[in-house]
Amino acid sequence: MPANQLTEDTLKSLSEVEADEPVVVSLFLNLNPSQFAVRPARASQITSLLSDLDALLSDSELSHDAAEALKADRERIESYLRADELDVDGAAGLALYSSSALDLFQVVALPEPVDASVRLDQRPILEPVMGLQDDGEWCVLLLTRDSARLFRGGPGRLREIRDIHSNVKNQHSAGGWSQARYERSVEREVEWHLEAVSELLLRSFQRRPFEHLIVGADEALRPAFDGEAHAYLTERIRGWVDVDEALANPDEVLEAVREVMDAQFEREEQELFERFSAELATGGRAAEGVPDVLAALVERKVETLLVKEGVQVAGTKCVTCGWLGPAGVARCPVDETVLDAVENIIEPAIQAAIQQAGAVHVVRRDGAQEPAAPFADPLAAVLRY
Repeated sequence: MPANQLTEDTLKSLSEVEADEPVVVSLFLNLNPSQFAVRPARASQITSLLSDLDALLSDSELSHDAAEALKADRERIESYLRADELDVDGAAGLALYSSSALDLFQVVALPEPVDASVRLDQRPILEPVMGLQDDGEWCVLLLTRDSARLFRGGPGRLREIRDIHSNVKNQHSAGGWSQARYERSVEREVEWHLEAVSELLLRSFQRRPFEHLIVGADEALRPAFDGEAHAYLTERIRGWVDVDEALANPDEVLEAVREVMDAQFEREEQELFERFSAELATGGRAAEGVPDVLAALVERKVETLLVKEGVQVAGTKCVTCGWLGPAGVARCPVDETVLDAVENIIEPAIQAAIQQAGAVHVVRRDGAQEPAAPFADPLAAVLRY
């Protein structure tokens, strides 16, 4: 069974999974090539994860039906992870979600390493994979004076979708004309080539828009392309790179543009932080702290949910209407249903944001350092209104 790519649709589907008792296994496999490039290293990690899963199953107070279903999950997970054809090509991590009781088994390839762990809960654990989704928002153009290659994808994978070759004469062969006339002819052919590439790229954008464009071209060619391309394209250029257009395969192209992608993600995070801080300072569209953010989620006001990585906060949830609140509340204020205690309200909050078409931004730790977030509490939010 091949691993799927992590997309918004995948997250939406997983966010809708919830059981009455903990029958959902979420397992995260670290495939960092610097640590787990060889099969024996991966096998040791898998053995450790399966042992952790056995401990969870033995310690949990489960109904008979749940225990039997989880035994089947345990067998299926081990069978998948131990398979000779385990699909790890190009992935830096895997997220595996399994629940026989809910007819769920989904494996997702991740573009970044994750901490190896296994969790047992009423719902899939989504926080470790948030921000790693790949919906083809990136386009990479590799350009020379007579050829071009077009790639689409994201931080996890690029795939080549088009190439174009133009008949441009060799600039250094006079061919019987005066050198000056010959070089002007060559330059016109290069301009025609850049025009054709720009039109191809614009048509591709119109069929399936992308948010970010990276161009691989030598220094001499960059101003000419920048002047030829439509404004829709130039306003999306996030950076320029040097890469051997003729030899680079998609993985090598992805590695070449990784720094530009990372810089863009950092800019977007900083812009989000600045917007949150400005709204909060003026009493505008922002919320901070678990009670206020959960209340905003209940009112479907959250545009972007901000979560500090690894936090756990107790809370409550109404099984009837989905109301979310802090720990210590006994009854739902909407319908008076007795509330369920939730060990970690962060995951239901993430689920709720996704189901409301809100964005979720997890503020990742930098090693052992605390994240440089403009809020102290585990949860914050930028609001729609």
